[in-house]
Amino acid sequence: MKKLLIPVIIVILILIGGGAAYKYFNGPKIVDITLTKSVDDKGRPTESTNTFTSKDTVYLSAKGKKLAIKNATVVWYKGKVSTQNRFKVEENIEISKAGYFTAKLSVPEGLEEGQYGATIYNAGNHIIEKIVEFEVKN
Repeated sequence: MKKLLIPVIIVILILIGGGAAYKYFNGPKIVDITLTKSVDDKGRPTESTNTFTSKDTVYLSAKGKKLAIKNATVVWYKGKVSTQNRFKVEENIEISKAGYFTAKLSVPEGLEEGQYGATIYNAGNHIIEKIVEFEVKN
């Protein structure tokens, strides 16, 4: 009985490990997205918010799976998230050692009031990983 139990346990552990690895590499590469007014030195968000003033810098901080993704693309939108509303694209944003992508939006003359949005993609891919929307008020 003991001779059979050890190989069965090994096979079960291999199957569980293989399933976890498959899910890790084939599932979403971006696991969390946050908007904030500042990030720490590792790219982690300090305090999440979806409301900004025209003079604020908007930071997008996204947690990625470090082994599955190295670069990301962030697209910023004024109004609804729609191709015709794109106004800024940031490509090849590298993942930090802490596992975060950071993009920022600021305009010297200030952002206009209204609704905005951002999407994040695995670099070189056209499938949106995450969408976030926010508002600028004065």
